[in-house]
Amino acid sequence: MNVFRIELKNTWKSTLKWTIIVCSVTFMLLALFPSMQTESMKELTGAKIEGIDPVLLEVLGLSTLIDFTVITNFFGYVLEYITLAIIIFVTQVAVTSLVKEETDGTIEFLYSKPISRDEIFIQKMLANILSFLFLIVALSIITLIGYISFSEYNFLESVEEVGKLYSSIFYVGLIFMSLGILVSSLLKNNKGSSGIVIAIVFGSFILGVMGVIIDELSFLSYFSPMDWIKTQKLMTEGIYTIEWLIGVSTIIICSFASYKIYRKRDLSL
Repeated sequence: MNVFRIELKNTWKSTLKWTIIVCSVTFMLLALFPSMQTESMKELTGAKIEGIDPVLLEVLGLSTLIDFTVITNFFGYVLEYITLAIIIFVTQVAVTSLVKEETDGTIEFLYSKPISRDEIFIQKMLANILSFLFLIVALSIITLIGYISFSEYNFLESVEEVGKLYSSIFYVGLIFMSLGILVSSLLKNNKGSSGIVIAIVFGSFILGVMGVIIDELSFLSYFSPMDWIKTQKLMTEGIYTIEWLIGVSTIIICSFASYKIYRKRDLSL
């Protein structure tokens, strides 16, 4: 029985819907970039930013005045919020993946087929990763078109920058996906899963905010993967070694733990 194909069939509509929405928003934001290059808009943006509390600016990633006439700065800033939406989608898919059949009452049918739990687990994970990869590739193409159409970047420069931005988002998405899979292996049904997703994603986001505004808690930023890929930091310093170690360790540990739990859990038939 091909669980991989069935999982893709069950999730393709939601994946496509999210992809269309996020790609449309991304392209519209990129289309606004030429208007940011006018002198009047630059002065207006600068004046508005200077009037905001410095602590809030730091939380928003604007601790230093950003020149929004540069597409890396403009798109990199709005991409942080697009990333938040992407991570919510990825985590939601992961949290419901292992438990949806028990909620829908189709688990008995699934286990009547000649397939092991190992195969179910692996194929579902692969299907989730492929859906996420589809979203990332589609966004990369749309962003690449936007860069070439609305900025002075040539094709190679655009590919390099877009590749760096979205490969880092893919990495962080895999971290949240592994956390979601672990939660899914522990749930008895997917009722209330949206609340769990919000708690995971925004909980991590809040830890990052606390790490920024409270010096004594700066270490909390290491527990907020979205902070690792803020554009200014990513383009100048990249992802730190410790952030790679934390992220890769989280993916391995959560995936292995969820695999072990799923193999031994009592399923609600």
